[in-house]
Amino acid sequence: MDRITAQMGVRTVDAVNPAHIWVDRREIIGSRDESSFDRVEYALRLLRMIQPPGMTVVVCCGVRSIWTEQGRDIRRGPGARWGIVSIPRHASRVDIAVEVAKLAGRAGDPFVLQMLLSDRLN
Repeated sequence: MDRITAQMGVRTVDAVNPAHIWVDRREIIGSRDESSFDRVEYALRLLRMIQPPGMTVVVCCGVRSIWTEQGRDIRRGPGARWGIVSIPRHASRVDIAVEVAKLAGRAGDPFVLQMLLSDRLN
């Protein structure tokens, strides 16, 4: 059988062995907020409030859309995790709060989102 390759996303994949197919389908849904505030500092304040247990988090400036990634930190032992939050200059406070809550595994808890969006932080 001939080896068949296909271009999906930015990686070339082997179509003969479907276990190696990688597709990146991120939906970019979010609001734009043109108000002036330090979005990275805001995210750091929210992280200090929610304190994702056993997680080291990096907050960086992004370009297109806000996103998070997370995974296990094998080097630090069982239960340790890492997380990244990338925040573009047009991200809204709501989008930042939702992504921070996702890292902590609390995005579905309305009380947590209400606490993160309280007026004393804005």
